[in-house]
Amino acid sequence: MRGSMRLLLGGALCAASALAGASGASADCVRHVYNRSPYVLVATQDGGPSFTVRPGTSRAIRLSRPGKLDLAGYCGLPGLRGDPAGLAQPSVQESFDYQAVLDRCYIEFGHDFFRAELGRGFLPYEGTQPFTLNNPRQGDIVLYAGRDACRPVR
Repeated sequence: MRGSMRLLLGGALCAASALAGASGASADCVRHVYNRSPYVLVATQDGGPSFTVRPGTSRAIRLSRPGKLDLAGYCGLPGLRGDPAGLAQPSVQESFDYQAVLDRCYIEFGHDFFRAELGRGFLPYEGTQPFTLNNPRQGDIVLYAGRDACRPVR
């Protein structure tokens, strides 16, 4: 009786572990938003609270399930305190959907496919400028613009 009870209990534990693993189809990837521009980058993930990525810095984000990143770059004053969105309209603005399923995290673009940027450095694909997607890792985003992007036109 004791042996069959152990076998039954062991089988139940194995089944519970398998179900727990099967239901966890979401991913848990830490990726980055890089700001390689003079813009003050304001981002929101899945409609949540906004966060700021100052020029020359980055911010880690967690991709746990499919979602959306909204990004806006503002020409701000160095050392600005408060909300840069209060200055004016964004100079650059874009939204990108991302996938985070099982062991894959990536930003979607171009016919619902993702493309790795093999050997391209930080060059954006047509239609994503000035953002570069899935580089340096799948799921990363880089905002890149030259130093004169926020200078007034004369």
